[in-house]
Amino acid sequence: RQEALACAAAMADGPKRPRDLKTLSPRAASILQHNYYGWFARAERGIYALTEAGLAAIGPLPAAL
Repeated sequence: RQEALACAAAMADGPKRPRDLKTLSPRAASILQHNYYGWFARAERGIYALTEAGLAAIGPLPAAL
């Protein structure tokens, strides 16, 4: 769940490829593809975006300073 949250937080600014998230989690591709929590949706081939549930899971993000 922590790795899925890290992936979701990284995707808050827009859709990403699994390889873009690999530094956060070596299992990023599996997390996005299996979508256990319903937080991710395939936007197009090889690109995933957050669902409304994913946005709710990460909560409000802190404002930039």
